[in-house]
Amino acid sequence: MFDLPEKITIWNKGKNSGYGENTWDGPYIVDARIAFRQEKFTDANGDTRMSKAVCYTESELLNTKSVVYLGASTEESPITEADDVRSMSSTPSGTGLRKAWF
Repeated sequence: MFDLPEKITIWNKGKNSGYGENTWDGPYIVDARIAFRQEKFTDANGDTRMSKAVCYTESELLNTKSVVYLGASTEESPITEADDVRSMSSTPSGTGLRKAWF
């Protein structure tokens, strides 16, 4: 099993509140491995970008529309330090790990 010693907090967009604001599902605090490093990745538009951080997690709650704080937060909506997931991939070898670029 891959060691996931850190925590990330995930918020996913919920329904529109009816007042022009999104509601948020979460926060979901899950185990992860975080690396604060720059790494090239390809975004959804096919453009090559540079990340400011990456993380690995087994959580299926994480997706390309998630907003993530690299740490633990109990706030009901994303905090200012949270980042959008810019791209994702699944790792090979049946590990169940998912990689996200920020």
